[in-house]
Amino acid sequence: MNDVISRIKSWFQRDDRGASAVEYALIVALVAGVIGGIVYVLGSRSGDMFQRACKELTTGSTTATCAPR
Repeated sequence: MNDVISRIKSWFQRDDRGASAVEYALIVALVAGVIGGIVYVLGSRSGDMFQRACKELTTGSTTATCAPR
């Protein structure tokens, strides 16, 4: 019985080839999630900021518009 347990333990101990690949994939997924969250939050805020800047620049102009092209 001890022989079977020691064989199973040795099989799990030496089979760690894919462990670092999985760890790197988790890190990449985490970084991508953080970047996606930042883009989501700043995307709406930057759109408002550009719209406000456009309105400020076109104040007093009769031909300029802030409509997207």
